[in-house]
Amino acid sequence: RAGGSFGGKLLRQCINAGAAAVAANAVRRPVRIQNERSDDMQMFGGREVIHFDYDATFDTVGVLDSMDMTMTIDPGWFYGDAEGDMTMAVGWSDNCYRFKNFKVTPKAAVTTTAHTTPMRAPGCLQSILAAEVVMEHVAKVVGKPLDELRELNFYKLGDTTPFNDTIGKEGYNWTIPTLWSQIQNDAKYAERKKAIEDYNAQNRWTKKGIAMSPVKYVMGIDFYSSGALVNIYADGTVLVSTGGCEVGQGLNVKVALCVASTLGAPLEKVRVGARETDKVPDNTGTGGSGTSECTSEAAMMACRKLLDLLAPYRTEQTTWEAAVAAAAKANVGLMASGWYQYKKDDNQCAYSTYGTAISEVLVDGITGEVRVERVDVLMDLGNQLDAAIDIGQVQGGFMMALGYLLTEEQKFDESARQLNLGTWEYKIPSAYDIPLEFNVALLKDSPNPVGVKGSKASAEPSMCLIPSVYLAVKNALYALRKSNGLGDDWFMLDTPLTPERVAIAAGTRVSSLVVPS
Repeated sequence: RAGGSFGGKLLRQCINAGAAAVAANAVRRPVRIQNERSDDMQMFGGREVIHFDYDATFDTVGVLDSMDMTMTIDPGWFYGDAEGDMTMAVGWSDNCYRFKNFKVTPKAAVTTTAHTTPMRAPGCLQSILAAEVVMEHVAKVVGKPLDELRELNFYKLGDTTPFNDTIGKEGYNWTIPTLWSQIQNDAKYAERKKAIEDYNAQNRWTKKGIAMSPVKYVMGIDFYSSGALVNIYADGTVLVSTGGCEVGQGLNVKVALCVASTLGAPLEKVRVGARETDKVPDNTGTGGSGTSECTSEAAMMACRKLLDLLAPYRTEQTTWEAAVAAAAKANVGLMASGWYQYKKDDNQCAYSTYGTAISEVLVDGITGEVRVERVDVLMDLGNQLDAAIDIGQVQGGFMMALGYLLTEEQKFDESARQLNLGTWEYKIPSAYDIPLEFNVALLKDSPNPVGVKGSKASAEPSMCLIPSVYLAVKNALYALRKSNGLGDDWFMLDTPLTPERVAIAAGTRVSSLVVPS
């Protein structure tokens, strides 16, 4: 289920797990199966390809009127769990913008390639990028700066999205305008745009681009049913068992912090055990970026029960260890469980995680190579359960999405066999793909009104800020195309932005490369 970062996800482990179970039952001993990476990539497709067709209407100023979008997904030979990816692609497709009429039609085009794999931010990574492409297209048509057009069409408090979330209602806060303004000041956006204009005027074969993008990442945490069991031992140590899986997202650290804070116990006394169904049954599967917060709340619910049991033995002068020892001596059973499920309100989703990013790139007009010079990210993650972990999740999520955008390409031959197998051909992001300067900041004093301890999800939302990189590359390409005599009219730029695709879009002619005699 958790796999490697670029391996099979969600249900793709069932084939190996089933085979191992059959073999283990036959030989009556443990059996391990491990695929070669090339076999794994041949068996399963990666993130699904989605083709977007759109028809948007707007007035001469650029105020949006209607959107009619068709999303055609390629799930490979079988639709299967791609349905969930398409549902998310549709539900996130408005991003931050208000349309008077909004219609999205999902379709599936089953092919003969391997069945695709739900990956982090499934479907919505693509649909939010598509939303920003639409906005850029509209801005070009009306002749207005893209950032100005966005501000004109941002949701406002009281607006209702096409998916029945009312901005500002039932604790559904709205901080995009604050993030949008703050990051421009913090990252010196206007000054850098002017510096890039000067650079492009002085350089023929390389051009720079800079761009912003926002994200509204909706979180429907009523999906989660999360449990926890907390045991306190006579020496004051605490063992927490939860139904959430620690897969590198920091779930166990957040749970431990919440438990220590709620109980008033030293953090070093708290240990979170391995996820085992004999301790916590029937937990929702780990995924969707909401498991950490919901698991933490379940643990805190159990801790509140334990606080009642410990109350007779605690005073301001009593240490944690002394109070626990006294309760244990009195034969008080210091064990409790918690089960958390968010109570749904009138909104379709509980809240949204918001973010903004400014990205600056350097594009080589001859080779098509892209170097990400600088990225600034500002996220509203509420009151973080652990800010250090959340910043790491923001960085990691952004980098994973950067690989999707710039370097990772699937190719198939005429028999539908995947050609790019393993990292020799399939280029995942490496150390040299990290932005030369990568700044991440969190919005202060912005608790989530309906979040666990005021927190918000942190992992997948930052992935959907890669339109800033896409649009920065495109701005650099506009400068290159103008130098190559192609003008700066709007053009379609498909992903991934491989050197080959970028070089073609730049329009550099071979005749331009001849050295004068």
